[in-house]
Amino acid sequence: MKIMNYLSGITLAMALLLAGCKKDEVSSAITVDFSASKTALMAGDSITYKELAQGTVSNWYWEFEGGEPATSNLSGPTVTYKTPGTYSVTLKLKNAAGEAILTKEKMIVVGYSTIKAAFTQSKTVALQNEMLQFSDKSSGLPTSWKWEFTSLATGTVISSDKQHPEISLTDTGFYNIRLIASNPDYRDTLLKEKALHIIDPHTLAASFGADVQAIYEGQQVQFTDQSLGIASEWAWEIKGAGTTLRSAGQNPSFQFDKAGVYAVTLSIKNTVASNSKTVERFINVIPANGLVGYFPFNGSINDEGPLKLPVTKRGQVGAVQAGRNGLTTGIGRFDGSGGIIVGDDPAFNMGAGDFTISVWVQSTSTVRMMVWQESGKNGSKDNQAWLRLNSSATQYTAFNTEDAAGGSFLALADPGNIADGKWYHVVAVRSGLVTKIYINGQKMTERSSTTGIKDVSNSAAFKIGMQEGASSFSNYFIGNLDELIVYKRALTDAEITELGTY
Repeated sequence: MKIMNYLSGITLAMALLLAGCKKDEVSSAITVDFSASKTALMAGDSITYKELAQGTVSNWYWEFEGGEPATSNLSGPTVTYKTPGTYSVTLKLKNAAGEAILTKEKMIVVGYSTIKAAFTQSKTVALQNEMLQFSDKSSGLPTSWKWEFTSLATGTVISSDKQHPEISLTDTGFYNIRLIASNPDYRDTLLKEKALHIIDPHTLAASFGADVQAIYEGQQVQFTDQSLGIASEWAWEIKGAGTTLRSAGQNPSFQFDKAGVYAVTLSIKNTVASNSKTVERFINVIPANGLVGYFPFNGSINDEGPLKLPVTKRGQVGAVQAGRNGLTTGIGRFDGSGGIIVGDDPAFNMGAGDFTISVWVQSTSTVRMMVWQESGKNGSKDNQAWLRLNSSATQYTAFNTEDAAGGSFLALADPGNIADGKWYHVVAVRSGLVTKIYINGQKMTERSSTTGIKDVSNSAAFKIGMQEGASSFSNYFIGNLDELIVYKRALTDAEITELGTY
């Protein structure tokens, strides 16, 4: 009897325990709900979802019709809708008690975006009946396009409703191009006047380019015929440094063995027409003897000399298309926030040898600023050489060579104040004990070191447009530099004068 009562007690306890567990499971059941940061949006907009379930959730699974991403396992995902339409959203939640699912049909309504018409064209000058490509670049999901090409000479209008039309035009002269881009809710119009010039294929307009325009002796230049019209004959004539180079090829290559500035002429002809073009000072060739560094700033800040040393930049420094002395190939622009670091190399270091550093300078700044610095870094009596502007009220242009025995410093007052917005050719020369400064081909001052020849190089880098100190950089250059050239020899007066013509 006692045994039976004992067993009955166990049975009752287990039943009560199971009943309690069932109650917990029921209380943990999930009721699904969710919301969105907005439900009406334009194509390209993003919205964020928020789970609003009742009950403990251990797993989320979202499905977004028409959205990116299409699914998510996050509790509060962000979704982008790029295509107009009406879309449903589904959320499935899970926990130990089970799962629940809710779909909200047609919850998200995505409308069209505003249109901004834009396009590109394969050419701005083309031949009569030449096939031309036009590409729609409009934003806002346009669904229809209307192009109009209007001849200003005849008034003729050529139309197209393609997104990216390919057309050819018969009438010669200038054309206006109009694009109207539309979707069901918005439209926009872009008109480009005189955006295209059509010429007779028998009419010739000579033009040319080159892969490089600033080189040193012994290098080659590849020329490219860029003429308009259909030419059948080509005649190239390149004159400079007392020499004339010629070719009858369409795209010839020339080697330049003598330093100088070269003019290039291209003459073209066909059976009914001829034309020619001459560009003065098109190719610049500098002497190669002793050359170790060449920074022409033609499209880059790179060393184009024979060593091709690696360079890095600090701050806003770069090469820009601009003119100097009749050349438009590019200059180096420095805004006072940084400069160029040229990797140290034994072949580049001047040490105790002769050297010449030539550079074109343009600035209006009155602050102290470094044009270039060889080595240095550790302050006074460190191995270094530098050229600096505005050192003081009586030291407008200063050139210093220095080592552990002290410095050999020379500076110019007026007329050494060259920060007046004009271009100046500034050359620093060390020849044995003697250092010199030249401006625009004229020797302005010189001095002889009283403490021996300075060893100006150590393991520090060569800097352009800034000064390196022990822990930081300073004296940043503000303005433009061009054609910075480094020679490991002392150039003669005649050579320096010649460099100033390049």
